[in-house]
Amino acid sequence: MGDYLQQYGVSEERRNRVIKWIILGCLGLAIVCWIFYLVFHNYSETQSVKQFLAQVNAHNYPAAYSDWGCTVAKPCTNYDYERFLRDWGPEAKATSLWTVANVDGCKSFVTVNVKANGAELQSLAVQRGSNTIMYAPAPECQEPQWHWKAFFHRIFGGGSGQSSSG
Repeated sequence: MGDYLQQYGVSEERRNRVIKWIILGCLGLAIVCWIFYLVFHNYSETQSVKQFLAQVNAHNYPAAYSDWGCTVAKPCTNYDYERFLRDWGPEAKATSLWTVANVDGCKSFVTVNVKANGAELQSLAVQRGSNTIMYAPAPECQEPQWHWKAFFHRIFGGGSGQSSSG
């Protein structure tokens, strides 16, 4: 009779452990998928801007202008090639290479701020789906959204070193 009571509840404990590991595994998978989405949601649009900046930095202005969605032979109506060269060419007075400063995703486009020493910060918008580059209406997305990067930056590091009371 002692052997019978020793096995009492063992299968229920094992079932509870399996259920616990399944729940923890699903929760972990959901967290990994969420992080993957946050990191790669604006990836293709950011790569389009990086390709554009690489061509500008290499002084390949006709190719950069075509990334803008225009060509030298058929310029854009509101942004001709001469204006493009004033903004991005040697007249832009950039003393260093153009780099991506930050990225902010909206529903229909991604705002990518780019900078170079000696030049003003430029806010570019990349249309989702077509990856067409244009000037952004604002340096940040104006739609209401949760700023995950800023949230985690405040929690896990990069503080100003000052404590606030209140």
